[in-house]
Amino acid sequence: MTTDSEQSVPGTAGDPGPGTATVTGESAGTGATGADGAAAAPGTPEAGAEAVEAPDPETAPWSGPTMWVVPALVAALGAVCLWGAFTVEAPPNVTRPGPAAFPGAVGSLLLLVAACLSAVNLRHLRSGAGSGGNGLAWFEGRPVLLILAGLVVHIAVLEYVGWLLSGALLFWVVAYAFGARAHVRDAVVALSMSAAVQVGFSLGLGLSLPGGFLELVL
Repeated sequence: MTTDSEQSVPGTAGDPGPGTATVTGESAGTGATGADGAAAAPGTPEAGAEAVEAPDPETAPWSGPTMWVVPALVAALGAVCLWGAFTVEAPPNVTRPGPAAFPGAVGSLLLLVAACLSAVNLRHLRSGAGSGGNGLAWFEGRPVLLILAGLVVHIAVLEYVGWLLSGALLFWVVAYAFGARAHVRDAVVALSMSAAVQVGFSLGLGLSLPGGFLELVL
């Protein structure tokens, strides 16, 4: 004899009646399931081909001809700096080291970096790690484009607004391109760095950077 609470109702989970289906929480909303109960929804990486993991730029070198892009650009920039150091015309009353010291040092360091990058590429070529593949698969062009745009604007307004403001703008754009989002703090730091560079050029190298309209006002 059974009580009312123990009676089974056809079509419920306790006693599935004819023509009824038991729906569990794992199978509901997940689509078709396999024999082992694992859901394989269409359009997911499990149902299709495995996603190819992008190489880590810190550990994986560029491959193929693209591995020589950065060394070539660095070497070209270093050569331009050295050419400017040798061709700059310093006033006769300028004391040592003079305005050619800074571009000369930067150009020499850039050529040294290009030589180190080339040595790393040659080592990877000998080990077979730098052959084949798309070396630029992980490359993100947005920061590079932002910095190039900031450099173009900096050069365009340098003579009009002066180094103090144009240099601060360039520093701020570079920080923004690399992910900095504290705009007020970044602006203060950029203005401080621009002022430090101008003072260093004036007192240390005897070279006056463009003052722009601030030179007329102050």
